[in-house]
Amino acid sequence: MEKLKKKIQFAVDVFKSGRVLEAQDLTIQLISENPNVTFLYNLMGVILAEQNKFEEALEYYEKGIKIDPNSSVIYNNLGLLYANKSKSTKAEAFYKKSISLNYKNPEAHNNLGSLYESLDKFKDAIGCYNEAVKIDPKFIHAYHNLGNAHTMMGNFDEAKINFFKAIEIHPYYTKSHRTLSRIIKYSSDNNHFLELQKIYKKIKDDNIEDKTNISFALGKAYEDIKDYEQSFKYYSEANTFYGKKVNFSMIKEKEKCEEIKNTFNKNIFEKYKNCGSDDSSIIFILGMPRSGTTLVEQILSSHPKVFGGDERDFITDLLKENFGSKVSDLKIFFEGVLDFDKKKFKEIGEKYVEKMFYISNKSKKSTDKMPANFLWIGFIKLILPNSKIIHCYRNSRDNCLSIYKNHFPGGKINYSYDLDKIVGYYNMYLDLMSHWNDLLPEFIFSIKYENLITNPSMEIRDLLNFCNLDWNDACLNSHDNKRIVKTASDVQARNKMNNKSINSWINYEKYLNKSLSKLKN
Repeated sequence: MEKLKKKIQFAVDVFKSGRVLEAQDLTIQLISENPNVTFLYNLMGVILAEQNKFEEALEYYEKGIKIDPNSSVIYNNLGLLYANKSKSTKAEAFYKKSISLNYKNPEAHNNLGSLYESLDKFKDAIGCYNEAVKIDPKFIHAYHNLGNAHTMMGNFDEAKINFFKAIEIHPYYTKSHRTLSRIIKYSSDNNHFLELQKIYKKIKDDNIEDKTNISFALGKAYEDIKDYEQSFKYYSEANTFYGKKVNFSMIKEKEKCEEIKNTFNKNIFEKYKNCGSDDSSIIFILGMPRSGTTLVEQILSSHPKVFGGDERDFITDLLKENFGSKVSDLKIFFEGVLDFDKKKFKEIGEKYVEKMFYISNKSKKSTDKMPANFLWIGFIKLILPNSKIIHCYRNSRDNCLSIYKNHFPGGKINYSYDLDKIVGYYNMYLDLMSHWNDLLPEFIFSIKYENLITNPSMEIRDLLNFCNLDWNDACLNSHDNKRIVKTASDVQARNKMNNKSINSWINYEKYLNKSLSKLKN
């Protein structure tokens, strides 16, 4: 039995270090040798879920439940599985089932809190996190999540208390170190800065997650003290470490972009003119990540008639539900190879509005700030022809550097861990935006970050006019907006507009020139 425990622990340690496929092989072998050990099926489910293999993970969890129908741990992980598929009703039911089987399971309370947070139920979320630490005062994940929640709410002092609490319990809990670094302005003698340096030296290079987190934190700290050589060194290391974990093909992205351009052409818009919903309440804010989209949403949602909807997957979800996951599938439908009823566009548009009404309490106007919707401007035009498109852009060098300096572990921006890939993706985005502007010039309002910062009154007035909104002074003071901000700009959103990030790429110029020279104008 002791021998088996050691083998299981080794597999768990391998998984935690980021060597997912190695952990999978070890666990498969252990299951073949020990087919009645519930924990192994749970571990295998977790490993498969990490790889987004939903059906396979579900299969292993269900096998585990057959062996032990009262496994609170597996029900908790089933909740996680469904939460990651945005199936919140099922996720909530599984978390509550887990809690009913074992109320003293802090993970289930913590995960239920995360689910409520994703649904913007922050009061409920904080209640769950507090319950988790009440059950286990050393449960670091709940302290970390409390820190994140308070950061998104703009309560930075409360956030620091919780991050420091997590670190006090577990000095090597690197997620809290990284997120804490985002809300500290460092000096060279800052205690946390000195602690980061010590921890970095002790973490082995094969521990991808921890090395990534501490390297991003050190990149930020050295940037604060204006040691840009050391800052770039650590940002570069963070991206190199995490880049080993992600998959991204620029070739596939370019192929997808070309298919989009070929599918959404002049003939398609003539063929399906005025087929979508008549609704005019939706404002799409899009562009590259770190281009000013959060600031624009803060400005618009400061208006009393506008609900800030944050980043929503509604467009991509509706595409998949109605046309499948491949762009080539759209072309088959649109060009009449398969039967396609024009009324479908109106139905899809109304379905989108219904989804937004549900979260916005039927506000007169709502924003959807998913940057990657720039890929689907043509589809938006077909389903919601009276919606508004706000395209945010900024100095391309600043934009690319800002992406490189930020960690996007959600798996949606996997090009962000390599400067050449960032530049390649940026050039592809420019090409597609040129396509949309040629096809739909009246549909898109472009706003440049630098102009917004230097001349806010004029830019905001033009922005509001485009959105058919009256002037409101609150839009000039977006830093006072108390709404929850869930993006990488959650800290900056609480500051008054300033020019600190304009031309920040110059500080790193000698390290960036080789890659940034490939940027198109």
